[in-house]
Formats: sequence, C-alpha cells, structure tokens
Amino acid sequence: MTKPPRPSVRTSDKAATGTGSTASKGAKKAPANKAPGSPQARKVQSRKIVNRRQTPWGLIVVTAVVALLAIGVIGYAVSQNSGKKSNSAQGGTSAASDIKIAGIQHYANLSRTHQTTTVTYQQSPPVGGNHSPVWADCTGTVYPNQIANENAVHTLEHGAVWITYKPGLAASQVDILSKLVAGQQYMLLTPYAGLKSNVSLQAWGYQLFVDSASDPRVKQFISDLKLNQSNTPELGASCDNPSFKSNPSTPGHPTES
Repeated sequence: MTKPPRPSVRTSDKAATGTGSTASKGAKKAPANKAPGSPQARKVQSRKIVNRRQTPWGLIVVTAVVALLAIGVIGYAVSQNSGKKSNSAQGGTSAASDIKIAGIQHYANLSRTHQTTTVTYQQSPPVGGNHSPVWADCTGTVYPNQIANENAVHTLEHGAVWITYKPGLAASQVDILSKLVAGQQYMLLTPYAGLKSNVSLQAWGYQLFVDSASDPRVKQFISDLKLNQSNTPELGASCDNPSFKSNPSTPGHPTES
C-alpha cells in the first residue's frame, strides 16, 4: 500500500513551535548559576534589599531632639550665669538669713506709707518706715550737710545704701567714704548729728555701725545690700532727683513736692 505524502512544515510554523533554527537562536537560557534559589541569585537579591533599605528617620529624629535639648541646657546655663554676673554688678541677692556681717542689725515688717509731715523713727538713723513722697537724690551724691530723714528713707525703699558719719570725723575718713559713694548709683552720703559711732550704713531694714571708714564690713554691706532683691520694696525705682540735689532738705523739714 502506498503511504500518503508527509505534510510539509512551513518556516513560520517552526518558529511558532520552537522547533526551527530561528527559535533556537532567539531563545536564551538563563545561566545555571543565576537560576532562582542558587547562591548567586540569593546574593543578587540580598544586594537589592540592602539598596532598597529605608532611611532611618527615627534615629535621625531622636538625635536631633537630643542635640536641641543639649543646646537648650547650655543656653540656660549661660543665661543664668550672665544673670548672676549682672546682679552682682548691680547689687546683692542674698536673703536676710544669708547676710553674714558681724554686728549687722535687721528690722522686719517696716511700714511704707507716704507722709508729708515729719516721722518719728525707732532707729537713728532710720532704716525704713513711713517717709516723704519725695526721695533724696541718690545717684552717688555726697551731701555736705545732713538732710531730712524722711527723704533719705525713701531712697532706701528704692534699694539705695545711705552712709552717714559723725560730724567732725577726720577729713581722711570722710574722703574714704566719699570715694565709695561719689558717682555710684543708689548711694548717698551725709553727716548725721548724734551718731553713736563714727560711721553707720543703712539699707531698707538693715543697719551697721562701725568706727572706721576703712572697716572691711563697709564694702561688704554695700555689696550685699545695695539693690538687694530680697528686701528692697521698690527694687530699681529711680534714684535721680536733680531738683532735690540742687536744693536739699534739712532735718525736720522734709521736701514734700
């Protein structure tokens, strides 16, 4: 019996079925060493994962916050230190219990009413209490004569230190006191009749008597109590009063306006 003829296969059919030479040439086999699951494939995949790793924002934020806190702490410390230096330059900051000056006397609960008449004080010279509404000039003023208590006490309310000396005190002693006062804000110097010691110092609520202008406690009193924040009723109020300076009051006749 005669066999039927074998159907011919077209080139396009070979390419479609992959049996032709064209299909063989066009197809590329993956190298065996890069097949999925192979060590080489896992290494490549690992590199991709590393490259795709996200930026550690949490760590960056924490680091930034810590840095800001450190800057804040340093800034606060610097400002506090500057504040202390400023206070030291202007006046004392010690509380009453911290004032350690031998012989100093402290008087608490002093009244502060303005009064246009003379005032009787418990201390001589007075260290506080009711006083004239007009303060004596205390811009480092050296008065040649005694002034009214009522005007001097008003300066203490503003944070001034009032130094007084016994009339007739040696010129050299007066000169020492004058150099401590002249041109220094919140300071005034006057003679004072009937003073029980050669020199006395007054701040609001505080008093010290000494026998010599060279006594180291004089400078200590000024340093601790001028513009003292713990006891000055009107800290930093003006000490400037040019009209009083040019026309000072006299004892028993306080300037009223």
